[in-house]
Amino acid sequence: MSELPVGWLPISLGEVGTLYCGQSPSAADVNSGGMGTPYVTGPEQWDGQHIHRSKWTTNPRRTVPDGCIFVTVKGAGVGTLFPGIACAIGRDVYAYQPSKKLDPGFVLNALTKNIQNVIAQARGTIPGLSKEHILGEIVGLPPLAEQQRIVAKLDALTARTAHARAELDRVPVLAERQRQALLIKAFSGELTAEWIASQPGQQHPVVPRGDQELRAKYRMNEPSEGFDAPYDIPSTWRWLRLPELGDMDRGKSRHRPRDDERLFGGPFPFVQTGEVRAADRYLDSYSKTYSAFGLEQSRLWPIRTVCITISANIAETAILRIEACFPDSVVGFTADETRCLPEFVEYFVRTAKADLEQFAPATAQKNINLDVLASVRVPVAPLAEQGEIIRRLDHAFTEIDRLVAEAAAARRLLDRLDQQILAKAFRGELVPQDPADEPASVLLERIRAERGAAPETARRGRRSKAA
Repeated sequence: MSELPVGWLPISLGEVGTLYCGQSPSAADVNSGGMGTPYVTGPEQWDGQHIHRSKWTTNPRRTVPDGCIFVTVKGAGVGTLFPGIACAIGRDVYAYQPSKKLDPGFVLNALTKNIQNVIAQARGTIPGLSKEHILGEIVGLPPLAEQQRIVAKLDALTARTAHARAELDRVPVLAERQRQALLIKAFSGELTAEWIASQPGQQHPVVPRGDQELRAKYRMNEPSEGFDAPYDIPSTWRWLRLPELGDMDRGKSRHRPRDDERLFGGPFPFVQTGEVRAADRYLDSYSKTYSAFGLEQSRLWPIRTVCITISANIAETAILRIEACFPDSVVGFTADETRCLPEFVEYFVRTAKADLEQFAPATAQKNINLDVLASVRVPVAPLAEQGEIIRRLDHAFTEIDRLVAEAAAARRLLDRLDQQILAKAFRGELVPQDPADEPASVLLERIRAERGAAPETARRGRRSKAA
């Protein structure tokens, strides 16, 4: 530890607090109906402000007093800290109870600052922390009055960064709303209405449904029998199904068993469902290769094929920049480019995602079949207008993506700023020192005296009587 300010003292957390290690009761002794002792098993019960009392146990194996700091010591949430309550704790949680002679906010901030050090010590396939990792951590201990000044200053500064973080966290949600609003405008004709009007000899009337006089004037083709258009489109547009606009089929749908080793390891790219979902838009990477044996019974899809997922994450899309095969959880659509552009269809499928998801059965694995996708009606604009719609959406989406990326970068900077503020606080640089403050060495002596007078079971942490 670097040189500390005058009046500070380096101490281990074990010198100034008690650690309770969690113990889990049997599943039969746990309930969600409020019977017994409140039971905390991990950070999933912490919402950032409160612990949700969603579990109870009639046979608590380890109880802890109010005022502890909970530390997640196992699993994906290892190192997560949150203020505790009087309750029973499971084996994935430790509870650190600092001496009442310390400012509790200061101890929580000290743990927050040092937690990355603690996490780095986690070992094993499933990372886990031991009590030695926590109790052996060294922190700088200032006088009590300075602890209180530090906490007040940190609270004021972190309130500002928390507000900024909350605003930045809204950006992806607002961005998605903006994307959807643009897509609605695009596929109703509103986005390009002015553009059409500016073209020599062009007009772009939006004909209300039911107005037969206007329909006749603009010679609008009536929708096919049994189809009720969901909204109005310009008279020059047509409602058409995907099979009327190109060729579509599922991927490797005739292969059983799927784990047949002869299917893979060949020269042909094989794009998996997750790679379609992960693609920003165009897809030219793949993780598997397909064999000539598999290709005899399946298909190598051409460049500019629109890939549409129909399982798990329904209606995720990407456009191939390579020839590739894919599984039967993906539908391939190759556009007749004299009638529609692949990018136009890809953008439209994004607008239909919520509608398509409604056709998925209520099962654990959400999916739709090819017939559902083939029945979707696309509001098809003339080719020149499709190109303009694509150009405008590309430009707008690029700007939206840029703003989202900038917000994410700013959020990362806020996280770094919080860490830098904490580091400054624990170097003694955040608030001024007061020579009149009682030095930390005197405070530590009082804590040692207090702990020496406490029963041994209290110093080590205890099991409940029911254990």
